Parts: sequence; structure tokens; C-alpha cells
Amino acid sequence: MSSIAFSDLIQTLAVLAAVGAALVALYISAKDRRNSREIAAIDRREAFRQSHLMFELEALRRLSENRNRGGSTDPAEVSRMGAEALTLVGILGGERLPTQWERSVGDDAKLRAAFCDPEMPDYKKDALETQLALNAVIADIRAGAIRT
Repeated sequence: MSSIAFSDLIQTLAVLAAVGAALVALYISAKDRRNSREIAAIDRREAFRQSHLMFELEALRRLSENRNRGGSTDPAEVSRMGAEALTLVGILGGERLPTQWERSVGDDAKLRAAFCDPEMPDYKKDALETQLALNAVIADIRAGAIRT
């Protein structure tokens, strides 16, 4: 084998080694990106869960304060406290407060039936419609959290 042929062989092997190294680097890079995306998705789910728990904690703190206040002699304040408590129970839902939820709010079918009652005053129908919308938004948020 002549020195030129030997030199060509070495250059060819060097090029093949470089191409092989580039392919290995591309494979490792693709695998690293996939792992990074999976880690980011896990991080997003956990951040959502933590954020949701902090929201629920604050709502429960407010409800606890409301319930432990002991009432009021002012009818307007009693009404405000009751409305706030009902709203907080509605936000927290039946998973967190099953007894209060069933007693105060109930499922969507119960709310729709009350909404369709012709004897129901408009201001209560507005509250029922708001609770139904709130339930729908919460369901959408939870469905999005499951998909993520």
C-alpha cells in the first residue's frame, strides 16, 4: 500500500469517525430534549397542583374564619357572612367539604332544578347560574390539569 493510499484511508476513516460522532451527538441531543420535555411537563403539573392547593388553603382559611366568627347581630353582616361562606363552599367543592357541599350547594342537577323553579326569585337564579358556571370552570381546570 502506498503512502498516498494509506493517507486516503486514514482520511476516510477520520471522516467516518466524525460522521459517526455527529450521529451519536444528534441521537443524544434528541434524547436529552425528550427527557427535558418530560421533566418540564412534570414540573408544570406539580406547579399547578401546588398553586391549586395554595388557593384551596386560602379559601379554607377564609371559610374557617367565617365559620368561627360566631355570627353577628347586624342582619347585613349576617347576610354577607352567609353569602361568603356559601361562595367558598361552592368554590371548594364536594371533594373537600362533602357535608357542607351537599347541604348548601349540591350537584349540578340539583342546581339546575332549582334554577328552573318558577317560584325562585331572580337574584337566587343569578346565584345558581353563577355556581353552575363556577362548577364548569373548575371541571375545565381539572380536565386541563389531567391532560398536561
